[in-house]
Formats: sequence, structure tokens, C-alpha cells
Amino acid sequence: MKKISIISFLILLLLSGCREEFGKTLFGPDKTVAPEKITDKELVFVNTTENTDISSAGEITASPVDVIFSSVQPIGQTKDITVSAKLKDGKMNTDNVFYLKVLTDETLLSVFKNNTGYKAEFLPEATYKLANDMVVFEKDGKNAVNSCTVRITNSLSLQINKDYLLPIQLETVPGFNISETNKIIFIHVKRKGGSGEIEGAADFRPMAGDNKLDADGVDKGVNRNNLYYEVDGSSFKNLQACTIEGLIYIDSFKDESERSDGTLAGISSLWGCEEGGVPVSFLLRFGDASVSTNMLQLVVSEKKYVVNYKFKEKQWYHIAMTYDGTEIKFYINYRERLNVEYSGNISLAGSSFRLGQSFNQWRGFNGKMSEVRIWNTARTMKELKDNALDVIQLDDEKSKLLAYWKMNKVMAGSSNKMISDVSGNERHITVRRQGANDDSVVPVVVIDNDIDINI
Repeated sequence: MKKISIISFLILLLLSGCREEFGKTLFGPDKTVAPEKITDKELVFVNTTENTDISSAGEITASPVDVIFSSVQPIGQTKDITVSAKLKDGKMNTDNVFYLKVLTDETLLSVFKNNTGYKAEFLPEATYKLANDMVVFEKDGKNAVNSCTVRITNSLSLQINKDYLLPIQLETVPGFNISETNKIIFIHVKRKGGSGEIEGAADFRPMAGDNKLDADGVDKGVNRNNLYYEVDGSSFKNLQACTIEGLIYIDSFKDESERSDGTLAGISSLWGCEEGGVPVSFLLRFGDASVSTNMLQLVVSEKKYVVNYKFKEKQWYHIAMTYDGTEIKFYINYRERLNVEYSGNISLAGSSFRLGQSFNQWRGFNGKMSEVRIWNTARTMKELKDNALDVIQLDDEKSKLLAYWKMNKVMAGSSNKMISDVSGNERHITVRRQGANDDSVVPVVVIDNDIDINI
């Protein structure tokens, strides 16, 4: 009997109807209970540039989308970025349209720099177009029925090697929301000078090795399996003027404690050649017994100079030494950090010129290098800056180059052993392995192309 009473009560409750109060339908025996709030539907902003299937396209994040042109590509050439949207859950109750909006809030430039490290300015309006700015959903759809196109044009309005930003937001309407970290696509645009080749860097870090003692019966175990590169040094001797420059990325410095070990000395070798019993003509290295492991020491004709700058790990730098016959200057990211008087010819090599090795197998470089060049002239600060990431007018500049290793790919036909000299002088560099005596572990060129170097 009790069971029947409860069922009857529920039926009466449903049949009793409800009434409107301030536009809300109320429930309950005293008609005061509001229905459960219907939450906004969540949109997901997606990048369909390389995946036209909207349902599986990747979500847009704070990470920038790169659009890279080269100065050798035709002016007027275009590249398209396509975007769309989908619902996180559920489906559309009616047809809906959402719009894209270009943002010009200056604070976004700071956000972009904090996220990427790139100092940028907004992309000039003449270089982009929203070919379609409407994301369209149909009733009962979970995914939009179209993608929008953002068209970027290679233009003389884009300064060589300058970073530009185009932030575009997907705007919502009442009844829909979108995550703060998903609503803006940051399009990073750059027009690069020079060869137009992909960026790359040679990796000098340790390769898989063996556990055997080195040939001299000693195993310090530090950098023994690092890679380095070598070329005959005769072309880099007795120079009346010169420049040596390149891009470096330090994965890790030697430990400060190693400076007290006479064999290790806390040294990470970059460029030059030091051989036992032979005077050192030129050497550039991090560390020494009296030099911190994150500071550079420059050795020219056995004279030692410390560059007063503390480098950081996991960061790209442009470094350069110039000599005009009267002065040696050293630059870090185009800023002069050393200036000393000097006279006479300079030799940048001994019997060989090496990248990442000197004196012994424990003084290797734990990092990456790119765009290493040797010139027969002293480059100006402006020339260093304008050409840091590539030589913009390569054909015009070749007569001044002694060697140019872009370090962005393996030399064809070298059995994965060499990196080519793109100056045309045929001074190709060959990969070597630091120290260890197991001949079954063969060194090969290792290139990282998954980079975008910005200084």
C-alpha cells in the first residue's frame, strides 16, 4: 500500500505542471526548484593545414606555427595556414557561425617572446589575407563543415631574418566557450636570406660507444665518444685578415670540478687545433685551469685572452672573431666583447683545422654547431648581424670565403661521413670520434633539422 502511495505522489507531481517565474520553469511541490543549469558547449580550435580531417586535426596551442620564406623564393609566393573547429562534446542544436579575428594587442608580442624567446613585431597587413574568416557548423554536427584560410605572401615588406607575428583568435558567441590556451593561433613569419636551404645543426654530443680503455690505457670517461670534425689546415694559415664565425648551442658545460684535473682542465673545445709539442696558432674553447667552464678563452699565437661573458646552456649564440691587420675583435650576438691590438699574419689552423676537438679525447664539445664560416677579410658588425643565420648574397660573397659549412645535411656520396663546404673551395669536413679504441663503433654525421635558430 505504501509503494502505491509513493508512485501516486510522483505522478501527481508531474501532472501538477509548473509555472514560469522570471523566465524560468520551476519544479517541485511548491514550484520553487529551478532546473539544472545547461552549461555552454565547448569549442576546440584546430589546425587543419596538414590534416584536412577536422575530427582528428590537432588542437591549437601557444606554440607558434612557422611560415618561413627564403629571399631566393619569388616575391608574391604564398603559403596557406588553414584552421577550423569542432565541439568537444555533443552536437550543434542549430546552425552556427563563428568568426576569426586578427589581434593587435601589443601585450601579445610580450607573450610571444616569453613563450618562444623571439622578439617580433606584428606582420604587415599587406602580407596576409583572411581568405575566409567564417567557421560554419550545421545543425546536429559535431565538426565544422569548412576550414578557414590564412594566406601569407612572400613580400619585400618582410625584412630579411626578422621575426613577425600574426595572432588570430576564434571568437565565440553566447552559449559557447573555448579554453584560454586554445583560442589564439600564433603564426610566426620570417623571410630568410641566402641559400634558402633548410636550417640544421651538426650534433657533437656523445654517440653510443664501448667500455674499453683508451689506447693509452687511461679512461677519463668524459666526452670519449663525442663527435668532432676535421679538415686539412693548410688553407687557413698566414692570413693578413680574417673572420671566423658560427652558431653554437651548448647542451652542457664541463663540471667546474674538472678544472683542477690537468688532463681535463674543464675544457670544451670549439675551433682550432692544439697538438702536443706544437705551438698553438689558434684555439677557441670553453674553460681552462684558470677560466670558468662557461666562459670562452681565445688563444692566438699562444697568447691567451678571456672573453668576458658567461654563456648559458640550452641556448643558441652567434660568435665571431675578426682580424683586420691591427686589431682582434670578438663578438657575441653581434656585440663586441673583446678588442686587442695585434699585428702580423694569423694562422687559424695547425696541421689540421678541427671543430670540437683539441689536444686529447676528453676535451670535446657537448652541443651543436651551425653556419660555421672562415673568411679572408674582417667582417663588420653589420655584416655579422645581417648574415648570422645565412649568407644573404652568397654568390657575391664567395670570393671572400675560405670555407663555409652550413652543417644542415650530410654531404651526398660521403657514406654519411662528411659535411660539404658550400663556398665552392672543396674544403669538406670529415666526422671523427673522440678517443675510444673500439673500431666497431663507427662515427657518422648527426644532423638536427628540427630547429628554428633565432638570435
